[in-house]
Amino acid sequence: MIVAEIERAGARASQPQVRAIATASPPPEPGVMRLTAVRDRSGGIVDFVWVSCNAAAARLMYCAASDLPGRHLRDGVAGPLGHPVLVERYRRVIEHGNPQSFAQVHLLDGTQDIVDHRVVRLGDGVIVTLTNVSAQRRAQERRLHSQAATRRVAGWAAA
Repeated sequence: MIVAEIERAGARASQPQVRAIATASPPPEPGVMRLTAVRDRSGGIVDFVWVSCNAAAARLMYCAASDLPGRHLRDGVAGPLGHPVLVERYRRVIEHGNPQSFAQVHLLDGTQDIVDHRVVRLGDGVIVTLTNVSAQRRAQERRLHSQAATRRVAGWAAA
């Protein structure tokens, strides 16, 4: 009986093992930031100041999350997020109260990624959720590639 178990264990050890590819990774975490409006003397919104920002949002801007609170959007510290068009879009969300979503191209690690901005009013400011759509697509492609490789190895093991 012990000899039979050893033989079965040896047979199992010689079969190809089904393993997930190491490059399979979860999709990137969305960035979240909170900004408050900066108004001129007449009450018009002219800029925004960061109140808070998570690490994922800071990575999209090539800085640390601790670098942003108290900084102005127009300071240019946020790379593509310092664009004047964003001030205008965020201003409209506050003035009209309607959430807005739009895509923006960000240059990240030498590639152009599409980042979706979902903007919602919060008091006299906005909450912005940043989703790197391109990175999510790459993560999905890696998952699909990993699943296909796993199926191939399982097919070889069954043959």
